[in-house]
Amino acid sequence: MAKTRVLVVEDDDDIRRLIEQELGEAGYDVIPALDGKHALRLVRTARPKVLLVDLGLPLMSGDEFVRRWRESSHAEDATVVIVSGRDDALEVATSLGIRRVILKPFRIEDLVATVAQCASTTAI
Repeated sequence: MAKTRVLVVEDDDDIRRLIEQELGEAGYDVIPALDGKHALRLVRTARPKVLLVDLGLPLMSGDEFVRRWRESSHAEDATVVIVSGRDDALEVATSLGIRRVILKPFRIEDLVATVAQCASTTAI
């Protein structure tokens, strides 16, 4: 059985590496992206089941990335989780129709559990 693919869009190196390590150890195929533009290039070919997206990204914000990605034909196949420390993270997620938000700082166990839930359900 193929591993569930997770795209991690996070510009903070320490946070991204922690998420990569923990999800990798949990058995996920993790694809890292440093910014929204990089993520947009990757998502078209990688076709992840779960996307963990920070909002405060360089070059293209996380919310702009989600908007552009949704224009693609495979957007309905995946679940987006906003992972952000921005004060307006809940409002932005709501405006994008995203129901899963993890606020920074977070417990890595909670993030892994959220990914597991998303991986086992249909896109939201």
